[in-house]
Amino acid sequence: MKTINLIKVFIASPGDIAAKRNEVEETIYRWNIENTDNTKVILMPIRWETNAIPTYVNNSSGQSVINKQIVENSDILLAIFGHKLGSPVDNYRSGTIAEIDYFYKNSKGEVGIFFLDEPVPQILAEEYIEVKKYRDSLEDKGFYGTYSKDNIRRFLTKKVGSVIEKAQNNLESKRFDLDSISYKTSSAINKKVTGTDEDFEDNLDIFDPIEFDNDERLLLIYAFMDENSIFSTDNSTYRKVVQWESDNNLRSYLSDRVFDVLEKLSKSGIVKEEYDSSFDEYPSRYILISEDYKKFKSYFLKNEKKISVIMEKYKAPIQADPFSNLDESDLPF
Repeated sequence: MKTINLIKVFIASPGDIAAKRNEVEETIYRWNIENTDNTKVILMPIRWETNAIPTYVNNSSGQSVINKQIVENSDILLAIFGHKLGSPVDNYRSGTIAEIDYFYKNSKGEVGIFFLDEPVPQILAEEYIEVKKYRDSLEDKGFYGTYSKDNIRRFLTKKVGSVIEKAQNNLESKRFDLDSISYKTSSAINKKVTGTDEDFEDNLDIFDPIEFDNDERLLLIYAFMDENSIFSTDNSTYRKVVQWESDNNLRSYLSDRVFDVLEKLSKSGIVKEEYDSSFDEYPSRYILISEDYKKFKSYFLKNEKKISVIMEKYKAPIQADPFSNLDESDLPF
């Protein structure tokens, strides 16, 4: 079974360009056909006429119900304007502008606004003045572009990565109440070490090859250097380790085995497994609880020279420049 990321794309526009809304929906489905296998992302078009549920809410307008039901829960808002701005609603010049503003304030997702570049019928010339005023007001506020299927496709491709990254960052940056989480393992550190930092150093030597394997030691050093005590089992942890190795010119020793290392540390009780529900077979995160992390951090701060020695062992070999010994007369130009 493959894990797929669902991204909801709300399509907003005044009523005069319904055909373009259909065209955007078709473009989204075409994007899925071309990209889902590679990106593991499915885009879901959201429209008020197909996704809003008729609901009576006292003292609320239809627009506010739409905003709460589907605009707020979308990940990307894609707005298109033709030659009309739309009808005023809820103190906004149009319902589409109300949706853009509500989405921006409440969703913090990605917004794309596009304007048709087509001749304006004489009968709509006055109404188009309002569209132009609104477009001009966006000059200093954010992104807008000219509508075309290709531009929509490029926008979606660009923003999909941003949405996924934000979701992963939000997941990892949540503050957990670690005392209230149910774990399937307990911390071996607190069982083995009590009292002062000196007790910690005497009883748990990270640099002892008997107590810790090379990869376990390196992961704890990574946690210290990256100031990270929560390790998700999705690709975000792997990417961070790869980036850390690259920043420190290290071989891909840790990144090649990071999840196996976390499992080893979990079995020894150094990190704790966290499950999203009691029915999950695999943990969603591994956590080095805050008190243990503080002890490790204090320990590593006192042993930075030892860290440097270990890091040196994993340095990537320097690639020789094949052109360094060439004489200019040997060059073919």
